[in-house]
Amino acid sequence: MKENLMPSLVLTLVCVIVSALLVAAYNLTYVDTTGVMTEQLSAGCEEVFGSGEYHILLDKTAEKKTPLTFGAEGVKAVITDGRDKCLIELVQDGYANDGLHLLIGIDTQGRVKGISFLSIGETPGVGTKVQEESFLSRLTGYGTDTDDASIDSVTAATFSSKGMKAACRKAVELYAANKEAIFSE
Repeated sequence: MKENLMPSLVLTLVCVIVSALLVAAYNLTYVDTTGVMTEQLSAGCEEVFGSGEYHILLDKTAEKKTPLTFGAEGVKAVITDGRDKCLIELVQDGYANDGLHLLIGIDTQGRVKGISFLSIGETPGVGTKVQEESFLSRLTGYGTDTDDASIDSVTAATFSSKGMKAACRKAVELYAANKEAIFSE
């Protein structure tokens, strides 16, 4: 019986030791990238507002480093240059759940200045038409007073179009409600 248990015990001991070493190596080499501007985010900011020094606002009340989202559902981060430029990173349902991952730039009047796509999970050739300039130009200038019905949807991409309008609405409303807090950070 002892002969049957020894291989199992030795293998278990080896697994425990290797697991402990992996955890130790992870903890020694882990770098917290929360709040770090990635190349993709930087490129999106520059696409909307041009070159500048942008940074992600962090929630100073949280115990650990967390992007400031003002509790808005789908908002991943608020990015600013610290002066007058604000971008809202968010995910929004289109036809696909969380199919639109956007960076929406808001100008000083609280209107959409531009939109950069970080990723899109909409139906290729149909829902992805919301990326075309002909549709995006309809959303430029979108504000809290904009009637969504006044913006024509992309033919055959109704859900994706509604998702884009909802994302713009969420971004301009978040900006309007938190403008002072965004620029006081």
